[in-house]
Amino acid sequence: MSVSANSGRGSGLTRYDIVLLCIPVAFVVAALAGVLLDVPSHATTAAGGLVSAFVLGDALFRNPPLGT
Repeated sequence: MSVSANSGRGSGLTRYDIVLLCIPVAFVVAALAGVLLDVPSHATTAAGGLVSAFVLGDALFRNPPLGT
């Protein structure tokens, strides 16, 4: 039985695991930047949201999941 390249079995992190990891990391980095650089929280939240939206858009539309 063959294993799909996107199934995540038998390997480390897949591309989609990294996408899911990048979303909260973007918000954490934005929050830390806001605290360290004294930037308003609404600006850092918006920046984290834009980065997350870009990552998600790339994963869904530019490089969509492959059907099996």
